[in-house]
Order: sequence, then structure tokens, then C-alpha cells
Amino acid sequence: MSAEDELKDAYRRIIDAISAGDAEGLNKLVAPDVVDHNPLPTQVPGRDGFKQWMSAARTAFPDMHGTVEDVMAEGDRVAARMTWHGTHRGEFMGVGPTDKRVSFSAFHLVRFSQDRAVEWWGTADLLGALRQLGATISGP
Repeated sequence: MSAEDELKDAYRRIIDAISAGDAEGLNKLVAPDVVDHNPLPTQVPGRDGFKQWMSAARTAFPDMHGTVEDVMAEGDRVAARMTWHGTHRGEFMGVGPTDKRVSFSAFHLVRFSQDRAVEWWGTADLLGALRQLGATISGP
């Protein structure tokens, strides 16, 4: 297996750990001092913050799971397009539980060092998720 294939596999294992709610599994895959370049407003730094995000997402969508659609690796970085799926059973961005199923895309760029994620850039279609929940969006 090439080094780039190993990185793609590591990324997939991170998504699998999040899908399983396996916070301990993330210890092997995410560096303690990982830099999340798009954290939640109240997210603490490092791997603890990454786990905090996972906990919040899984509170809103307890059955949340990710499907990796595309993944590419070059050097020490992985770029991926994926889809999150879940049932809305907890508060999400101010919207109370609706029991609606949602699917929304996300894109990630992850830098690895010593087989662990050390930097994470991510963006997700949160507006699309809110629309699927029936939320209305209005301007200021």
C-alpha cells in the first residue's frame, strides 16, 4: 500500500470513528494538538475540541454516519468530498428535534503527520441541512 493510500485509509477511519461515535478511536487517528481551522464558536482547541464537535453533531443526529464519496491524497494531505446522513433528534443550530432525515455534503482537507490528522479544514452544507429540517432563513 502506498503512503498516499495509507492516508486515504486513515481519513476513512476518522469518518468511521465519527460515524460510530468512537471518541477513543479518534485518539489513534487525530493528534492531541490538531488544528481545526473551522471550529464551532465555543469549541476548545485540539483533539478535545474535535471530540466536542463530534459529540454536538451526534447529539443533534444520534445515528449520524458519513459516506466518503471521493478521496484524494498527495504528499501529506487528503482532500475529500463526503455526505453526512442522520435523523434530527436533538437541537441543531437553534432548531429543535424534528425527527426528519437529512443528508448534506461536506468537504475536507486534512494534513497528516505520523499517521495522525494534525490540521483539519472543513466545510459543510449547513444551510442545506437546515432547509431539509424546514427551517426558514431570513436576513438581518
